[in-house]
Amino acid sequence: MGKILDSTTLGFVLAALLLFLIAWETKGSAIALAGLTSGLSLFLRYAVLIASSMAIASLLQTLIPRELVAKYLGSASGWRGIILGALAGGLTPGSPYAAMPLFAGLIRMGASLPTGVAMVCAWGLLSVGRIPFQAAVLGGRFTLIQLISSMLLPFLAGAVARFLEPLL
Repeated sequence: MGKILDSTTLGFVLAALLLFLIAWETKGSAIALAGLTSGLSLFLRYAVLIASSMAIASLLQTLIPRELVAKYLGSASGWRGIILGALAGGLTPGSPYAAMPLFAGLIRMGASLPTGVAMVCAWGLLSVGRIPFQAAVLGGRFTLIQLISSMLLPFLAGAVARFLEPLL
């Protein structure tokens, strides 16, 4: 129970309670309850999404041989692992609720820390699932410049992680 109710969680619960009370006092009970209901609905939606993502990541671990992950993404894979990790990260669609459990599962299966860093960095900067939305909102020119200027960053992040790993 201590890990569930740590100081961060307790802070968010108290902030939500405080905002609920402020909304109740300033906007009335109907608005405050509507906000709370909306928040609980959002919570349930994301709880199902997170639970499903965790299940998918766990099931993938049972289907993908650990030896394969260790060979291509493990510590001995070196730059090849970082490059493959960056490619996998850039090609991974979805929200953090879907992508992060997948990356965590690969790391638990033997992917190296530098490879994991490259995956997460590529997913954040180059994710193919985000590119159409980014282009629609920020424009094609901006998106093209952002993608080109960010291409090397996952590899650089993997290299820095490779340097830092034995030090930390």
